[in-house]
Amino acid sequence: MKKIFLFFIIYFSIFTHAQESAFVISNKQVLWQRVYESSKTIAEVKDILLSTGKIKFTGEDTHILNGEISDFIMDFKGAGFTSMGTPIYLKNSSKFFGNFKIEFKEGKYRVTATNIKLKGDSLSIFSGGIGFTSSGDDNLESYALTNDREFFKSAFDGRASRIVNYSFAQLFDVSKYSKHDDNW
Repeated sequence: MKKIFLFFIIYFSIFTHAQESAFVISNKQVLWQRVYESSKTIAEVKDILLSTGKIKFTGEDTHILNGEISDFIMDFKGAGFTSMGTPIYLKNSSKFFGNFKIEFKEGKYRVTATNIKLKGDSLSIFSGGIGFTSSGDDNLESYALTNDREFFKSAFDGRASRIVNYSFAQLFDVSKYSKHDDNW
């Protein structure tokens, strides 16, 4: 009986943790997704996000905006962490790229970021006359998912996922940006 009880506690704790996360595995890729409450129009959201300089729009439909993230640096300090213990790929030397889709409904919009990649510093290691070189280009799946790409790594579930989630949440939250009034 104790084993069954323990099994249910572990199962439900994992299930509720997965429900709180903004990350989803779809077709062996990591997706980040979040819903924001907003009374702003599609045009207003587009103008505000364009003013950040970190994204550009590549397509537009009636209720959907598509675009690309470029040269985005994760904000580990804003997420409440120090450089010590923060994974190297989330520090200031790595720039993130990816695609996003913003879907609009009455009073809210949902952002989905896909194809998240990073470009860090190149690395060269030489030992005993043998050299290994890395260009620094990688995708988030190699850090976040297990080798079979079916589950999240435990190392990603903690600090790393909170830093990425915070950074993307801040990037797409139009309520935190104030539109400058040129008419003074």
